[in-house]
Amino acid sequence: MSTELHRRRRRAPRGRGAAPHWLGQLPYLIVLAGVAGGLVLCALDYFRKGSGLMAAAVLFGALARLVLPPSQVGMLETRKKWLDVATMAGFAVAIAVAAWVVPSK
Repeated sequence: MSTELHRRRRRAPRGRGAAPHWLGQLPYLIVLAGVAGGLVLCALDYFRKGSGLMAAAVLFGALARLVLPPSQVGMLETRKKWLDVATMAGFAVAIAVAAWVVPSK
């Protein structure tokens, strides 16, 4: 019984205009690339620029989670929408404040 159900789910056609599966992971990959780039900049001794890039990437993730439907958010969807957005926006603000407060060389 479970194999029949599994086959039915896998073969279910997507609706018209449905986005490809990989497109749902694109916002997550953009956030991940932005944070990775920010870490590289921090490692190359550009702390403020790197932190700013990380804060912008996380803020983009919060906005993507707020605006996009659940089928297109990918792994940015972990909890309820309002909690995801509040958490990511809070982290973005905290990273930006840390970049602003830490004195430059």
